[in-house]
Amino acid sequence: MRAAAALTVVALIVASCSDDGDDDFDAAEPTPLQTSSDGPSSAPSTDDAGSQLAEVCNQDALSGDDDGFAFVAAHPVLNGGLGAPCLGEVNDTLIAAWNTLGSFSPPAQMDDIGVFSGFEPASDDAADTLAYVTALDADGAQFQMSVNLDAADLDGDELSLTLAHELTHVFTATPEQLDRTAEAIDNCITYDNGDGCYLEDALMMGWIDEFWDPSVLATVDPFVDDQEAADERCDLDAGFFGSYAATNPEEDFAEAFSAYVFGVEPATEGQRARLTWIDDQPGLAEFRERADAAGLTPLPNTFDVCG
Repeated sequence: MRAAAALTVVALIVASCSDDGDDDFDAAEPTPLQTSSDGPSSAPSTDDAGSQLAEVCNQDALSGDDDGFAFVAAHPVLNGGLGAPCLGEVNDTLIAAWNTLGSFSPPAQMDDIGVFSGFEPASDDAADTLAYVTALDADGAQFQMSVNLDAADLDGDELSLTLAHELTHVFTATPEQLDRTAEAIDNCITYDNGDGCYLEDALMMGWIDEFWDPSVLATVDPFVDDQEAADERCDLDAGFFGSYAATNPEEDFAEAFSAYVFGVEPATEGQRARLTWIDDQPGLAEFRERADAAGLTPLPNTFDVCG
């Protein structure tokens, strides 16, 4: 979650949305709305897909039964584009957010998003949440990404940073990165982030090995939101992009990655080291290159300074 300077994670699985062309939308670059999918022959039937969609694309499922999140629009993601709304109507702010995401994210990195949705906050906690991600299935193969539509209208730069932050909670939590099985969690020898056990070659394990001393990592409880502990870690390490980044390794990477994508100038050598590490990882430079090409960089460094 990114809450007025932070983000969260959630997920979902969806296949197709419509079996006819009655709800066609005009194509919009870079990610046109779609109403059908020409996926592989093993894809679920229209009836099965409709049933799956009904299970995940309703107010209770999208919000996790939290009345503070009032969802007004949601779309299944089909072949890299948005399908016709499965809840509500087309919302211009949500479409703009999706197109911003598509402008800096390589298309393949968006394949793991199953549902893209927008909510209006109905509680203080929801109002502080700029966006969040959650897994739609037990394996973490598909995700729901949800955007605070009120906040998205207020600050385009913050929205861009938030979307990049949230996307890390998708691509670092797929089955190729994180094993969510009970057996893996019970026998984890790497790091259990509360949702699963990172594989030994996971991107996040490289990050943890580089920036999280075991003694510091031991102070993190993935099941407890301890802002006081995060503030203490922030005070001791000038490499964090703000105290929220010091919450845990995932938020540390997410905040640094968002700064990297949008060309934020580091305020400390510790921040610079994090950006350099990201730049050295295969495939991650493409995000920044796409953001550059879209004219989305550089953004100012508005992160709190630690250390």
